[in-house]
Amino acid sequence: MSNETPEPGRPSRRKGYYKRQIELEAAKQGLTVEEYGVYKGSTGSAIKPITSAGGLLFLAILISLFSAGVVGGMIVLLSGEGVTNWVEFTISCAIVLFVVPTSWAYYLKERKAARLRKAAGKTLQPPTRRSSRTDW
Repeated sequence: MSNETPEPGRPSRRKGYYKRQIELEAAKQGLTVEEYGVYKGSTGSAIKPITSAGGLLFLAILISLFSAGVVGGMIVLLSGEGVTNWVEFTISCAIVLFVVPTSWAYYLKERKAARLRKAAGKTLQPPTRRSSRTDW
């Protein structure tokens, strides 16, 4: 079944929605996708997102420290006597292995974009609208 024609009563899937939003905003502002960086809109967000390189660095460090605490706690649990809940341990490790590199990747992507914009003398205006296209 195609993503373009969803079943009645089911919401349509928007595969690649944020990627297209980045491309639209970058083109609107005369930037390349690489110069634009991470998605800066608030679509799908209950709070205003943090998209500056400094804010993303803070979040990456905070996530890394929290994850280190989780891993340290798990090591203490594994080294002690008693029953170990392997399901919680596996889920915690999977979350750490996904979230920590992702947070640093977002920071590095935005830092590179900020340097490219600065070198080109371009400024970035935050997005003020959702896409006006109805086929998304």
